[in-house]
Amino acid sequence: MLPSNDISTGVSLDKLFPSDTRTGSGGIVATSCSTDWRQIEPGDVFVALPDEEGNTAGAGHEHAQRAVSHGAIGVICEQPVPVFEVPTYLVPDSRVALGQLCQALIGYPTHTLPSVGVTGTHGKSTTLALLDSIFSMAGKHCGLLSSLGCYDGMSHSSGIGDAPSSPAIASRLTSMDAAGCSHVLMEVSSRSLCQGRLSGIELDVVCVTNVTEAHLDLHNTIQNYRDATRRILDYLSPTGVTILNADDPVCLGWLDQIQGPVLTYGMGDQAEITGRIIESHANEQVFLLSVDSESTAVRTSLVGEHHVSNCLAAAAISMSYGIDLQTIAAGIEAVDRLPGRMERVDCGQGFPVYIDSADTPGAVQATLRTARQLASGRVICVLGDKVSGSGMLEYAFASVVRRMADLAIVARPLPPEEGAYGVGSEERTHVEVIEDRSEAIARAVSMAEPGDVVVIVGSQPSVHRTFGDAEQSDVEVARQMLLARNEAAVRLVA
Repeated sequence: MLPSNDISTGVSLDKLFPSDTRTGSGGIVATSCSTDWRQIEPGDVFVALPDEEGNTAGAGHEHAQRAVSHGAIGVICEQPVPVFEVPTYLVPDSRVALGQLCQALIGYPTHTLPSVGVTGTHGKSTTLALLDSIFSMAGKHCGLLSSLGCYDGMSHSSGIGDAPSSPAIASRLTSMDAAGCSHVLMEVSSRSLCQGRLSGIELDVVCVTNVTEAHLDLHNTIQNYRDATRRILDYLSPTGVTILNADDPVCLGWLDQIQGPVLTYGMGDQAEITGRIIESHANEQVFLLSVDSESTAVRTSLVGEHHVSNCLAAAAISMSYGIDLQTIAAGIEAVDRLPGRMERVDCGQGFPVYIDSADTPGAVQATLRTARQLASGRVICVLGDKVSGSGMLEYAFASVVRRMADLAIVARPLPPEEGAYGVGSEERTHVEVIEDRSEAIARAVSMAEPGDVVVIVGSQPSVHRTFGDAEQSDVEVARQMLLARNEAAVRLVA
């Protein structure tokens, strides 16, 4: 349930939805709303949502009468409902209407509070973490909504899901506004965009990191996914700035279609803000950040060309707010680790071990490319759990791993007929299948030698796995196995 910031006045539904079909006398003034009939209290407005699959006969509409019996004074719906006691407002999309009502109830804070939205297939949360550090270095107090973690101006909390509800977003924005945040930094998924969960929000800066062939389980086609991602531009304020990745062909294709100021970033010379890697090591890299005639060297403990791209995205957003290059560099350098983003586990072993959240073929490819550049020996890759699929997706993962890793340890059983990873073929010596992920990690760590690079992909920082009698994350399992290996080596030397 979302209450209004100003219950004395509330929000007129007749004014908020003037062109929509209404039954009943109207005149409803909303002071709070809910999408769950069980949580309705007298005086609430009930918003009937379709089910999660988007079918027209959604569960929310089936419960409209129950919501009224609990005290709802009005119903917002996208299909007629058998309600006659109170006014109903028939809208084209009740998800969009919910977002508009939620933002109206809290007084549209993003219309006055500078807000940044970052979307794209990869790099959203990393870009926001870097941006938050830069803004902090510049003396700004930012509210943050990210899958890596949230901050409402007063307290930190765990990350938001893939698509937080409109009431949840509104509640967070209310806290940020009340805490006196200077800016809002928001991660925006394609699911949120296609379901209208940002309705009523206005962004001063929009950044698109990349648009690859992903999330087809939700969007069905590549074009649908691209169209959904592009919808973030609909939330840009009339004077807002668009930040695009010049290395991404889809982003480049949008350049001529965008009205208003645009900044581009990338590793190539065609971008306005560029980066060039000068040094690269297992535990850090140095790149040259350049804009116009000004340049500065930036040292970061996160490795990989894709990480430099995220740094450039954060730099471009910061520059749109007038932050100088030296402050940007200092903010980037202050981020020494990010959970599941080429996170290094170091226990004194003679080879690097990285934990990475990559869970799409494109992300796994970027991660393994970095590992290949750092390895003088083998690239050992552990994958499974989220990094799995069926049909073409399974073969896409397998194709990437076969090209870029010397050994793949697949942490799940493969059906006998499924030979995507070369099991049962001439490539079988490069693939091991282990049912338990913790055991797969232990196997990778135990067989690695100096010069090798171990990469554990598909890791979710909030997910803990059973290992023995304990619940442990991938980082903890890897650390435990490395310590055990080191102890064994000490015993052998002794």
